[in-house]
Amino acid sequence: MNRTRRETLGLVGGLAATVLGGCLAPEAGGDGTGGSDGGTTTPTHPTPRNGTDQGTPTDTENGTPSGLPDGVERVDAPPYDIEEPVCSGEEKNEDYDPLYLCANMPAEPSLAFDQRPARGTVFRDEGLQFSPGDDSGGNGNQLYATLLTGPDDVDRLEDDGDELHAFVSETDFERQAVLVVQTGWGSGSILPHLKRIETTDTGIHAFGCYTRPCVYTADYTARTTVARFDRPDALDSGVVSLTVDPSTRYNVATGEGVVTIDQSS
Repeated sequence: MNRTRRETLGLVGGLAATVLGGCLAPEAGGDGTGGSDGGTTTPTHPTPRNGTDQGTPTDTENGTPSGLPDGVERVDAPPYDIEEPVCSGEEKNEDYDPLYLCANMPAEPSLAFDQRPARGTVFRDEGLQFSPGDDSGGNGNQLYATLLTGPDDVDRLEDDGDELHAFVSETDFERQAVLVVQTGWGSGSILPHLKRIETTDTGIHAFGCYTRPCVYTADYTARTTVARFDRPDALDSGVVSLTVDPSTRYNVATGEGVVTIDQSS
């Protein structure tokens, strides 16, 4: 079926209904709107890497150094146990938890936040961008994180008539701010999801994981989550730690541009 540039999915109830139940429909794309021509579905979840080849971290697109804090590696292992559920390969599997990568992740301490996931690219002139005719979407895995801290930042988003733009526009920037996390490229049903947002001396550190549905779409797109959170006393920087499989976690800082993790080496 044809989908809009960004189709927002709910992660509570909507995740179960859309990812587990409704993600069997083929995804169309290839028009430069964040997805390519998938056209098929895959009846099982992707096989995680075994951790022996975590890829070679690279600098951002413009060659600037990593903006990660001291002691934080680009690629590391999740600091908690992960039990991978058995996927039956069926459309409905009530015992399968698509958020199993986050199941044992601590939820506290955390600022209060609300998040909205989306498929596709979300910014006018920044972040992950899909080029027409480019089926690679860039080399390796890509990540991008940024903070929206004032009303003028709403204009960085495209499509001012869609739900995601409305969600950000409703932010009370006196008391709140917004974190945008993008990952690419792959199935639109494998979305970034945040479980907690901690305060740091200079800002925030968000922790989350990929959703890993038992049955997932075979489209090819960027994936996004937008989190509106209670503003801490200081908000000069942000870090995102995202568990992508049982043995691998990626870390990216806001302000360092698009980061590519090259898995070809």
